Amino acid sequence: MKATCQKGLTLVELVITMSIVAILLAVAIPSFRIMLVNFQIRSAADGLNNGLQLARAEAIRRNANVIFTLGAGPSWSVGCQVVVADSDSDGVDDCPEVIQEKPSVEGATAATIDALPAAANKVTFNGLGRVTFNNDGSNVLRQLDMSSTQIDAADARNMRILIRGGSVHFCDPNVTTVGDPRVCA
Repeated sequence: MKATCQKGLTLVELVITMSIVAILLAVAIPSFRIMLVNFQIRSAADGLNNGLQLARAEAIRRNANVIFTLGAGPSWSVGCQVVVADSDSDGVDDCPEVIQEKPSVEGATAATIDALPAAANKVTFNGLGRVTFNNDGSNVLRQLDMSSTQIDAADARNMRILIRGGSVHFCDPNVTTVGDPRVCA
């Protein structure tokens, strides 16, 4: 007679496997959540940095004042300070009110954005790519800080954008090492 060999898992083996999986998930889920929130902070910072760089580049390209306007959350729009219609008859406005905009629904809901000076939401770049006064007399946006209240401050990877003269500098306010390119100076 041949002995039959059983295939499959016993109840004890299944319970042990499920326990190990539960322990691994309990350890991994908080780290995964922190990673997702930090990704959203970085995503918001990248989006705002791209908008500011676009505004500066469009100001230089069009040789006109172009305004970056911060909306609610990480939303923004870029447009000409003085709208110029199609003066060269090519079918495209030479300097439209809205060149490009980004809605806030694009993946950064956990990010909190603080502007400095407080309540500033616009920065105007002139035809040389330099920051100039806003036409409406409002405070010129000088700094954007991205953070989140959804995770512990020690775990958050905060980001900062500095707008100085004609440059837009993307940095990490937690880095203090001299010579590190991520340092905010």
